[in-house]
Amino acid sequence: MPERILLVDLENVQTIDLSRVPPNARVKIFYGTTQKKFPARLVVQAQLLGPRLKWIEISGQGPNALDFHIAFYLGQELTGNPDCECTILSRDTGFDPLISHLVALGRKCRRASSLQEAFLAEEHLETDHFARLVTLLRKEKTRPARRKGLAGKVKGWFLHLSESERLALVQRLLDESLVRESENVLTYHL
Repeated sequence: MPERILLVDLENVQTIDLSRVPPNARVKIFYGTTQKKFPARLVVQAQLLGPRLKWIEISGQGPNALDFHIAFYLGQELTGNPDCECTILSRDTGFDPLISHLVALGRKCRRASSLQEAFLAEEHLETDHFARLVTLLRKEKTRPARRKGLAGKVKGWFLHLSESERLALVQRLLDESLVRESENVLTYHL
């Protein structure tokens, strides 16, 4: 199993249960110079990870200073260990274009909004992605009318998946008749 690296944007995600970090994962927690206090539970859990955890105080201040530090360390990890799986724990969608580019280059990289999402069991990923896709489509007020539009929507929601995995999700919608296509127009039965 490849090594996993979790890069935590502590300015963006403060509630983290590090006891859920699997044994094959390392953690880098990024925090700003103005962050003076950390939750006691986080500090205690961090100590239990020992050398697998590293605190990184960013240099300087600014609206994207922490994000650039994460991007730098992400690049270092992927350069030093191209087969590793990197996850950025952040709700900041500004990371998504970088992640999309890295995935297109064949790297295993994604963004997660929660630690649970970051370390989903591999055997449940396909089912979880499909369930999430159905949920997202149900919430959409205007759904794509053509397959190409649906594929684009799925790509936007699942940047961390390969193109073939995203196309498989779209095909599963059709196979399970949740989406039907007639004369190149989609109808939804969610």
